[in-house]
Amino acid sequence: MLKDNKLEKFTKNKNKKKIITISVIAFVLLIGVITLYRTFALYEEKLEFNLIQGKVPEYTSGDVSIAAIVDGVKSSTIPSKGNGYVFESAVCDNGATGEWDNNRWAFIILGLNKTKTTCTLTFVPGSSKGTDYITDLVETNPDMLAYDGTEDNNLRYIGKNPNNYVKFNNEIWRIIGVMNNITDSEGNVGSHIKIIRNESIGSYSWDNKASGTGSSTSSNGSNDWTDSALMNVLNNGAYYNRTSGNCPKGQNGATTACDFSSNGLTEETKRMIANVVWKLGGHTTSRATASAMYGYERGTSVSSGRPTEWTGRIGLMYPSDYGYAVGGSVRETCLGKNLYDYNTNNCHTNDWLYKSGTNQWSLMPESSDGNGHRVFIANGNGNGNSHPANSTDAILPVLYLASNVEIIEGDGTSTNPYQLGVAS
Repeated sequence: MLKDNKLEKFTKNKNKKKIITISVIAFVLLIGVITLYRTFALYEEKLEFNLIQGKVPEYTSGDVSIAAIVDGVKSSTIPSKGNGYVFESAVCDNGATGEWDNNRWAFIILGLNKTKTTCTLTFVPGSSKGTDYITDLVETNPDMLAYDGTEDNNLRYIGKNPNNYVKFNNEIWRIIGVMNNITDSEGNVGSHIKIIRNESIGSYSWDNKASGTGSSTSSNGSNDWTDSALMNVLNNGAYYNRTSGNCPKGQNGATTACDFSSNGLTEETKRMIANVVWKLGGHTTSRATASAMYGYERGTSVSSGRPTEWTGRIGLMYPSDYGYAVGGSVRETCLGKNLYDYNTNNCHTNDWLYKSGTNQWSLMPESSDGNGHRVFIANGNGNGNSHPANSTDAILPVLYLASNVEIIEGDGTSTNPYQLGVAS
């Protein structure tokens, strides 16, 4: 009887071990099948994605396949940024949706909770023309692009540090915006991209002609841009010709050596610059809003006998450019303030044209100055003010790009600035 009990107990243990072994094998096989399926699914989807050479977005879960339709035709590649196409729409199955990030030139999928999800991206012909390219960005980038609401309704980059970096003259400049109703030297009226050099080319006088020389009636020079010493350096002299020379500094025509042989304008660069009409209207004080200054700049208030227009290539920013560059949560408040008060309410610290501790020359004369020698500046403490023309302040050249200049690549960030080309 004892022997039978031992046999029964042995048989039960043996059967139990057998069941456990079979269960483990079945579980391992199941895991293997699932792994093989997932591997195959991932391989298929990655293969399909690689075939179109797209940029892989950062997905949190699931698998996705991307297809592209370019100009109505199924395509094996997604158009690269700046090659003449713009994103139009995306359609995903399995309940997923997506958003297009134009800055990163990437598709971000949302609601992905099933494998084998396919998203079809449609691209249509756009324009790489610079003005159109920037204008196309405004809807998706309201935090760094805004219309100024003036009669010309210019589109401007705003905020503390927007993505408006551009490679120009083999150095970094920044885009002020797309300016409308600009008249060129041939009388054509159109829109042009306006840019400013990111760093100063040096600190010099705006003008310092001796009294009785040209339009100067004092030893402090003249605020008539059409015959200012600085205008000549930028448009006819050492900077324009990429050479060394003398720049105005001090009173009575004094100069200092200046060398632009490595950072002056190249011949290739000059072909990208528009020859346009610049407005030279003035005002009595910087205690005016950006909107008011914009009107004064285009007005006729100047010292007696001074011109209100000048046709040329290289100028300086306007006070209104500085005012309208403010962004962030303080933008509305600051646009209602005088430029003289921009160093309050964080206006200047949310304005990308502000340079701490650096006084920057503008193009606008102060019209109430009896001697006609004061010019408005963007002050290093953040407000708008004016200085005698012979003062030594920073020079940041400003210009309008020719209408045939295109943006061919880049995303406008400081590490990947826009690259320019000229349409054939």
